[in-house]
Amino acid sequence: MSLSIKQRAQLRAKQIIVRIEYASGTVKCSTPSGERYYTASDLVQLAKPGFMDRLTAWMNQGVVS
Repeated sequence: MSLSIKQRAQLRAKQIIVRIEYASGTVKCSTPSGERYYTASDLVQLAKPGFMDRLTAWMNQGVVS
């Protein structure tokens, strides 16, 4: 399972940078506290936008810059 660009962007916003995806489903990431290993399924769950992310996106729909 490989992470989509959108999922990677969501993780990057949470300061989790994907470095290497292994075939076993393990993913090596860089975080502010150092390097960590996650399972791909855990990262998919972390990449889901939270309520405040959706609320902010909804509020910005009517804003014209």
